[in-house]
Amino acid sequence: MKKYLNISIFILITLLFSSFYITDIIAASKIKVSVSVAPQAYFVERIGGEKVKTQVMIPTGVSPATYDPTPRQMVMLSKSRIYVKVGVPSFPFEKKHLKSILEKNKRMIVVDMSKGINCRFLDSEKNIKDPHIWLSPSNVKIASKNIYNALIRLDPANKEYYKNNLDHFLDDINKLDKKIIKLLSGKKGFTFMVFHPAWGYFAEEYGIKQLPIEVEGKSPSASRIKKMIDIAKKKGIKIIFVQKGFDTKNARAIAEDIGGKVYEIDPLAKDWLKNMEDVAKIISKALKR
Repeated sequence: MKKYLNISIFILITLLFSSFYITDIIAASKIKVSVSVAPQAYFVERIGGEKVKTQVMIPTGVSPATYDPTPRQMVMLSKSRIYVKVGVPSFPFEKKHLKSILEKNKRMIVVDMSKGINCRFLDSEKNIKDPHIWLSPSNVKIASKNIYNALIRLDPANKEYYKNNLDHFLDDINKLDKKIIKLLSGKKGFTFMVFHPAWGYFAEEYGIKQLPIEVEGKSPSASRIKKMIDIAKKKGIKIIFVQKGFDTKNARAIAEDIGGKVYEIDPLAKDWLKNMEDVAKIISKALKR
């Protein structure tokens, strides 16, 4: 009896280690793709499916304008086969590190997600561009095709698999677009107030207006805050949207003065499809002429 028990234990341990070994082989065979922000990981995973493994360089809840990757992230980045950058404008860490990484990893394919997208200005006079291109469904269609092209370039044998995934994703984007159009029906020209101006592409796509408190990434002056309070009172705006992870002190001060509330909406949420619909629902209720 003891002999059979020992044999059973040996078989169980062997199977367990075999399972770990097979899992490691599968993981190692996946295409390693690094991205700047979490929504990009969602796009890559929708198109690449089970054939990709993603790493996000800028975590949710931090500012892309100031974040610098950890040494461990940089090591992972140096081992990636594909890097998906936001494009125009590049995030500071992309400008700082990508060149040196490419010198070490000459095989890595860099995807400019903004290629083919008409990148808008936050401030045309000062040549400041808005990096939040993924907050527009039509932009994401273009960006997804850029990601698809990189995957089939690296792995042409699975072109049909990636194309099928891309088609399904584009179909989901079209459905999302119809939902948002319905949610914002009759609201063309209406305004919503935000602290950080992340939603310009979204606003432009659906004919509404984003009114930012913050300008050029700087904390608003006393005169700017007073101006925003006056505009909010005049328009009857009662909701100020803030980005998750950002300081809300000034936004709350304005909300208190106008008798309103502060709501968090996250432009960096990974589940892009759900987040876009959820945000559209919230903004549709806050819009004012």
